[in-house]
Amino acid sequence: MQELIAIPNLSDSLATETHRKLCSIVDDINNINRAVSSDTGVEQTELECKSQKTTDQLSHTPYPGISRLSPSLYLCGALAVNPLILDKLNVRCVVNVAPELPDTPLPNIDSPLYLRINAQDRAGVNLSTHFDEVADLIEQVRLSGGSSLVHCVAGVSRSATLCLAYLMKHSGMSLREAYMHVQAIRPQVRPNSGFFQQLREYETELHGSCSVEMIYFASLDKEIPDLLEPQYRAMEDFYQRYRSALKKR
Repeated sequence: MQELIAIPNLSDSLATETHRKLCSIVDDINNINRAVSSDTGVEQTELECKSQKTTDQLSHTPYPGISRLSPSLYLCGALAVNPLILDKLNVRCVVNVAPELPDTPLPNIDSPLYLRINAQDRAGVNLSTHFDEVADLIEQVRLSGGSSLVHCVAGVSRSATLCLAYLMKHSGMSLREAYMHVQAIRPQVRPNSGFFQQLREYETELHGSCSVEMIYFASLDKEIPDLLEPQYRAMEDFYQRYRSALKKR
C-alpha cells in the first residue's frame, strides 16, 4: 500500500529529540492508516484484489505523467501532452477539460477527434451533462481500433471524473471499483466532492444502486466520499500531532 504520510523537511535548528518524536508520529500515522485500510471488511479487500489484478494486467506507459487506465484510455495533465507521444500511443481522440488552457497539441494524424469541454474544477459545476457524450466517444474510438486521451490541467479532478464515468458505463465497474482501479494506477486522482456526487447519481442511473456514500467531515465542514475517509483522517491526525510537536519546541 502506498504511504500517505512522509516526513516533512525540517530546519537545522530543530532539536534532535523533536525530530525523533516527529519520526515516531509519522510511523504511527502510517501504521494507523494501514490498519484502517485492512479493517474495512472483506468486500473492500475483494475489490482491492480485483482492482490490483486488473492494474497488473495493464502495460504502464513509459511516458512520465501519462497514465494508462485501459488498453485504449489514457489520463494525464496538460504538461504531459506531446504530439509525438500521442502518435506512439495510437491516440485518435483527445478530450480537453481545461477551458483555461489553449487548444491541445494534437497527434500528427489526419483529422484526429478533438473535444473541448468548458468546465471549471469547482464543486458547483455540472460535469455530468458530458458523461454520456465523452464515454460514448471513447468507446467509439476503442471499437475503431484507436485510443483516447483525456486531460485537464493536472489530470486529477475533471479528467479523472470523465474517465470514471467511462469505466462505469462501458467497463461494467461500480464507482468504487472504478475509483480504486484508477487510483491504483494514478494515486493523485481526486475528483472534487461535487463531481463525486454527480458520479454517484450516474452510477445509480446506470446500475440501479450506488457503491459510494457521502459522509460529513467536520474538520473540512463538507461531505467527502466514504472511500476517502481513512486518508483524510490519517492526514488530519498527522497535522494535529505535527503542530503539537512544534509548539513544544
